[in-house]
Amino acid sequence: MNILWYYRHEQQVVGPVPQQAIERYLILGRLKMDDEVRTGDSPWLKIGDCPEFSSTCELLRGGGEAKLSAARRFADERSRFRRVDGQSPAENHRREERRSEEPQEIKVLRSHRAVVFEPPKQRSWMGYVLIAGLIGLVLLVIIFYHPVNPIKVGVSGH
Repeated sequence: MNILWYYRHEQQVVGPVPQQAIERYLILGRLKMDDEVRTGDSPWLKIGDCPEFSSTCELLRGGGEAKLSAARRFADERSRFRRVDGQSPAENHRREERRSEEPQEIKVLRSHRAVVFEPPKQRSWMGYVLIAGLIGLVLLVIIFYHPVNPIKVGVSGH
């Protein structure tokens, strides 16, 4: 059974993650040996003091630069074309921008979409009052208007 771990790095708790992920983060420099780990409800331990990570910590402490470099290349999920020579993968991770600049067409499309899908603005209540007043005025005119000299139309018996 694979044990799942939680780790605490820069006041953030992350997990559960498998042990291999923590070892990979250690090798890549995303976690330090002073960061803390735990399983379930166990107490927090520094990664450097945890026996499950002793082989990885020994590699980091003094396993030789060639072994450490090979382990970092193996653990790095990026392709070799995205790595910058001469720096650790952790420095590359922080330095490298993961997203590229968007093309101008995409920016224009996003701005148009924002305008189309923005919620309708509240209409002024004065407009509704004006429309209701005009409808009322038309109804009053229809009900109470009588022409001054009506033309009498009728059928005469003559």
